[in-house]
Amino acid sequence: MRPTYSVLLAYASAAAALCPMSELTRRGLAPEDLKEAYLRGEGLGAPAQKRQDNDPPILDPVSGLLSPPGLGTEHHNQAIEEHIRARMEERDEDVDIDAAILTPKAHKRHVAERGLIGGLLAPLTGILSALDIPTPQESGLKAIPGDDPDHQYIAPGPTDVRGLCPTLNTLANHGYLSRTGVTTFAEAANAIQTAYSMSFDIAVFLSALGLLAGGDIPTGKYTIGGRDSRVPETLGVPLYGLDRHGLFEIDASISRGDRYFGDNHSFNITRWNKLVSDANTYGNGLFNTDAVKHNAADQVDASRAENPEFTFGGNFAVIYATRALLTRPLPNGTYPNTPDYKNIAPFYLNETFPDNWYRIPNSYSLVDLLGDIGDFFLFKPQPLGRNYNGAFVPLNISIPEAPAQIGCLGASLLASAAPDVVEPVVQAVNALKDQIIVPVLGGAACDISDYNQDGGDAYYTSDDEDTDGGSGSGITHLGEWDAESEKPTGQSAGQTRRRRSARAIKVQA
Repeated sequence: MRPTYSVLLAYASAAAALCPMSELTRRGLAPEDLKEAYLRGEGLGAPAQKRQDNDPPILDPVSGLLSPPGLGTEHHNQAIEEHIRARMEERDEDVDIDAAILTPKAHKRHVAERGLIGGLLAPLTGILSALDIPTPQESGLKAIPGDDPDHQYIAPGPTDVRGLCPTLNTLANHGYLSRTGVTTFAEAANAIQTAYSMSFDIAVFLSALGLLAGGDIPTGKYTIGGRDSRVPETLGVPLYGLDRHGLFEIDASISRGDRYFGDNHSFNITRWNKLVSDANTYGNGLFNTDAVKHNAADQVDASRAENPEFTFGGNFAVIYATRALLTRPLPNGTYPNTPDYKNIAPFYLNETFPDNWYRIPNSYSLVDLLGDIGDFFLFKPQPLGRNYNGAFVPLNISIPEAPAQIGCLGASLLASAAPDVVEPVVQAVNALKDQIIVPVLGGAACDISDYNQDGGDAYYTSDDEDTDGGSGSGITHLGEWDAESEKPTGQSAGQTRRRRSARAIKVQA
């Protein structure tokens, strides 16, 4: 019997998820009409036109396939749910650590069985030889922080540093990172895995970027906020932590204002309320991918229109990655596909874990993140460039069509984001890229050398670096979120509320 189109599509989605369309076509896994549409370059939409809500989706969110009419139907949604469930419930005997594309569980086993850092990285040498090495951490459904006495909430003290990232501030407030806010390459990577069930590769990649952004590479130390005397400056240049503008601290962010307008460190209630509005409008009260895609596209549009210094260069990936991380690892692991208000708002408004919160049951990987970055970008494709002298100046960079390749481009450009200042810094940055970032990205089928020629032109530096980043927080318990709210409302979306969770009351007593 000849297989039906729907069966072929379900097979392609389940068997080749996360595989770029070009690879699916090469392997013969894509249905013929999908293949022809891909070869004609159809399905991505006009570069400057946002998809209308009633149109068929641009991409299959699981496989990254270009979407013909018909995807988004009940049958297709059921296939997506079955695929996600299969990844979550993969049996131990079905794990293949030699497969070309590793599932999260297979990647964990690959890491455990292939020696130091899963065979992804060789022992660090030269200027990196003193760095502590992150190690694969246990993953799976688990209450965080649960009843662990070492990880209950403690408000930051007067000398503790907090920064621009609510989820990192949460880790420090609960002691998964040093409560001082001064962390290390290894500590941060291990904490990200432990608390949020992110895979080893994505945790190493994110922590390496943090070190690249504003840390002391030889010692591996950096702050999750601004410049701090507890981080040595062994290479003779000032280090601004994650608050350094342009890499982690970006324009068009979820909860901070653009740097041009002044305070880009404190929580911005207007930005948060826009996210809440998008959750109500596009996500039926959930911070799902539809809601955060709209949020990202609208904020890029607004910043490009209003901010004379807006940059949409090598850091474009961060704009989308932060939103993907919001909707993927932050939902309660007991309902991992339901990013509701009561499980998202506490991270942003109180910088604490929600009550009875569980990490997701299967790790969110670097492959997942790269695909999500591309998927979010393609929702409304934008040229890379910057506003300069009253005009938007595009960069001469070609954007790939497949989501994973777009994510790879963004990750590669981020790796080129350190300013070339003095020779010791150049050497340290190159060592960090060559010994850590390149191998980790390679493990996710992302070859940074494909985009090296674009790296230097895709990142803009500023002559007036912000040397007074401060703690960057100012938001702990700002919102005093309404723990009883099942759906975002105007009153519980950052407005003062005299109600807190029982856990918060207990910890503060």
